[in-house]
Amino acid sequence: MDQWQLTSVPPQRTIITKERTGAFLQGFPAAIRSSVTIVPLTYPITLWQNVELPWLPDDQGGKTIIHGQQTLQYYRVLPYNEEIIWQIHLASIRETEGSQGPMQLLNCVMDVRNAHEELILQANTTLLLLDQPKPQPRPQSHTNPATHRIARHTLPSALYGLWDKESSLIPGTILIDACLGTITGEMLVAYAAASGDYNAIHLDAQKAVEFGLPGRVAHGMLVLGMVGNLLQELQTAPMTLRNLECRFRMPIVEGDTVFAKVIVQSVVPSQPGDKETFIDGDILNEAEAQNNPVIHCLLEVSIVRPEPDSSCSESYADAPFTSGQSQRILAYSGSADYVLA
Repeated sequence: MDQWQLTSVPPQRTIITKERTGAFLQGFPAAIRSSVTIVPLTYPITLWQNVELPWLPDDQGGKTIIHGQQTLQYYRVLPYNEEIIWQIHLASIRETEGSQGPMQLLNCVMDVRNAHEELILQANTTLLLLDQPKPQPRPQSHTNPATHRIARHTLPSALYGLWDKESSLIPGTILIDACLGTITGEMLVAYAAASGDYNAIHLDAQKAVEFGLPGRVAHGMLVLGMVGNLLQELQTAPMTLRNLECRFRMPIVEGDTVFAKVIVQSVVPSQPGDKETFIDGDILNEAEAQNNPVIHCLLEVSIVRPEPDSSCSESYADAPFTSGQSQRILAYSGSADYVLA
């Protein structure tokens, strides 16, 4: 494995079309699909399925791959109908010991550039490569037949005033407080088809159990993609989402009910020397960047596993994150940054 460190796959070229992103969005529940007018935030991760990574063993060699962490740093708007060039690098490999035994942490970096070689996106992905543990008995499914409903799209109207600078954002402002619904087998199959990620732990309950997992595991990018779709809904002309980071702390499995919350932590001017601020595809110089506030938000994804008679609220505002907090388990955590023009 070490011989592959700092290795890159050859540059790949592709053109993103609305037909492709429309097919990708079919992998999400209908209530949580973003518009095809812009490229979905997490769509570029599907490009991984189009290239063979030599540092991953064939058929995983008795191992399984789990998504550990994901960062998406946007520098420009990802365009439709224009050629983009992307390349994946293996930045580092680290041996460690986890709850399931020895594992390898693979830090991979994908750069996406336009035809002018200008950086559009840098995606950092941490993969956990696990050895198969001793066989485990197959647990009974805890899926609740009466699945939780998905909250309606009822974004607070005040947010649009915030982006238009008609009111001020303060730490503690809630941008998203949503029930994303209950993970079902149908959702896993649909996302696998839409993304091309057919890792057996997502589709084969017995295979998941063999690796010490409690059941079929939801794709990390399925859940993060749903959050990303909601975050993109908050974008308006003067506001750009430039960064999304997420640590997958524990597997979310079939039958879990998922809740997401995004809350403003700080609103500050871009720091001097911050050369990573782009508006409408143009890099801002340092002086201009200082005049464009950065909205730093905290992201939490929690689960309930499960309660027979509970159900999601019909709106974000009616589903307070603190309600039943003792019964919720933090599964993912991370952050998102917006830039206001």
